[in-house]
Amino acid sequence: MITNAPTRQHSRHKRHEPAITCAEIENYYSKETVELKVDPAKMAQRFLEQGRNADAERLFLSALDMKIEALGEEHPETEKCLEDVTAFYTNFGRYQLAEEFAETLLRIRSLTTSPIDEIYNKTVEQLANIYEKVGKPDAAEALYRFLVTLQEEVVGSDSLSMVFAFNRLAECYTRQGDYLAALPIYERALAVEEAAYGPFAVETNNTLTELARVHQALGKFEKAAEILKRQVIILESIHGPNGLSVASCVAKMAEVFEQAGNRPEAEALYQRVIQIYEQAYGKHSGTVQELYRKMDQFRMDKARTQQSGFVAMTPIMADTVMGVW
Repeated sequence: MITNAPTRQHSRHKRHEPAITCAEIENYYSKETVELKVDPAKMAQRFLEQGRNADAERLFLSALDMKIEALGEEHPETEKCLEDVTAFYTNFGRYQLAEEFAETLLRIRSLTTSPIDEIYNKTVEQLANIYEKVGKPDAAEALYRFLVTLQEEVVGSDSLSMVFAFNRLAECYTRQGDYLAALPIYERALAVEEAAYGPFAVETNNTLTELARVHQALGKFEKAAEILKRQVIILESIHGPNGLSVASCVAKMAEVFEQAGNRPEAEALYQRVIQIYEQAYGKHSGTVQELYRKMDQFRMDKARTQQSGFVAMTPIMADTVMGVW
């Protein structure tokens, strides 16, 4: 399998950074911190730990050149050096420099691994993240769509192996604010998980979280609340009714009702969250106090509404969506 990433020749750094010789290593670096005649990649990691970032960069690049020349591109040790260089530039926010190395690594792994292998997925994810960091969201989206196509050809669209690619593509859309494009992708991922594990399995929880967020962003509050209720049931089965993860999910549900204009239902849900958090953190914790302030604001808004004679309509019918809480 070959990606669209072009072949890269890593000679740029050779023109600017001459390779380090054994004599240079022996004379330049302290014998207390360096073992002579060791792999430059290992020395680079040591210098990185010591904060010698420029020295580490030079050694990472030299190690990569050595491996390519001695072992070729498609050798595991060369791949490891490419990983090291890409991680070095990524960790320091130097994404423009990381890009070409990540592209080369993906091109090589397109030849040495399967598109459903975890290491291939992670390499695609790394390159897509770099594309987004350098202002190329369309390239990231195209890369994830390419991964989906590859995997569908190998295992079919109903395989659990597809969930990673579906979710990453949908996440890419949501980061661009394209929730309409993300929605059917998350729904495909959820359908695969439901078929494999069942609708109330914990394995569906992460996809449910994202799907509820997308519905909320699209203003589909009833659907978001329905999904969040299902999540609460899943989390209660694992952590009990007073679990912190349950409280977090109920708080999201309350936020949905608040956005929908259904203050009474939101208030009831926030009260449940307060009870759980008080038990866990105490009444005077910052989280609980913030919720109390929100409840006070609800009461003040309600008082002002009653004084003006305005009767609010609730977009979501809480009894039909949520049942009794």
